[in-house]
Amino acid sequence: MDVGQVKSVNVWPYVGFYSLMMVGLTAVFIAIAMMFRSLPDSFGNASGFAITFGSTSFASYKFVKRNLRLFNRDEYWKITLLSSLASCLLSLVFVGLAVAGGAMPGSDTMPALVWVFVLLFAGLVVFGINALGYSSRMGKSFLKAELARQARLNTETFR
Repeated sequence: MDVGQVKSVNVWPYVGFYSLMMVGLTAVFIAIAMMFRSLPDSFGNASGFAITFGSTSFASYKFVKRNLRLFNRDEYWKITLLSSLASCLLSLVFVGLAVAGGAMPGSDTMPALVWVFVLLFAGLVVFGINALGYSSRMGKSFLKAELARQARLNTETFR
């Protein structure tokens, strides 16, 4: 049966996995940054990419593991959009906490229009990372590994 003909599943649990992983990875990267204060500033930029890509990969893996298939077109666009929105909302919360806690010196002097452009650009980057992470190209490796694991389990049962 073609992926497009499969009955669509609810993507909200996978957006939840995405959000939980995003919070968890953010906590891990904050802990690493606090333990190793000598890390360069570029670590913060790279960690944002790693957090988003790791969260996307985890949610995609969970989907493939539970459904033994890739996303159909409708599911792909829903989960990409909803995950991007969840990421933007969580990022707004984290940035708000950082600004309120004084962790971002000079943020009070930035004009509102600059904040809008920064948030729009970040949202587009996150959407792009999510679109790539949820694509069938990335999902095929998860699916191949899961089907191989299932085949090993099935053959061990009959030995």
